[in-house]
Amino acid sequence: MKIERQAYDQLPFAIKIGALILWGTQLSSYSEAGRFRQLYRFNDFFAEMCFDETQQTLTCVCTFTELASLDPYLNSIDWHNFYAES
Repeated sequence: MKIERQAYDQLPFAIKIGALILWGTQLSSYSEAGRFRQLYRFNDFFAEMCFDETQQTLTCVCTFTELASLDPYLNSIDWHNFYAES
């Protein structure tokens, strides 16, 4: 499914979630301060689904294109797994 970021941002919350699950590519996730976040690539932008771990609810879907916004995901990767000896 091809959709521009601005059009995606205008969709109802439930439709955003469904579109990510059906057509997005999940890239990574991390947990911090009671929030679990999942990163998706969707066309030419990134989308992040945020869950409140205490309330067990999905709280937001945010979009961005700035590469600096990927830093929390890069910081959560255990790089030792990439360099482990065979």
